[in-house]
Amino acid sequence: MEKLNQNDIYSVLSQTLPKQNDFFETDYSEELQELLDFGIDTKISLENLIIKHKGSLLEIDSDELDESEINSYKEEFGEEFVNERIKNKFWFSYAALLRLALELEFDEKYIEYSIKRDGL
Repeated sequence: MEKLNQNDIYSVLSQTLPKQNDFFETDYSEELQELLDFGIDTKISLENLIIKHKGSLLEIDSDELDESEINSYKEEFGEEFVNERIKNKFWFSYAALLRLALELEFDEKYIEYSIKRDGL
């Protein structure tokens, strides 16, 4: 079986998640390393991860934000960007949904990993 690569990540995400979440450009190099670090090393294992958590991911993605989060996003991304997401009930890019799937699957282990990754 072929080792997972960056193109595979986009391929799986674009086939399993809504097109509206494909709005953030990335080469998936960081995400690939994270997947490999957690033993997700084939396209099939990535597909299984996303499919397993798809319902929860879409539910989290459509959750309403509180006013302070909305204002923060408006400052960072602009009012038009935020209003579109409020109207269509989605917030997260493919990369963010992938990381949420890792958090759902690996819980505290992934949270600790991400804190170290982000230098927090």
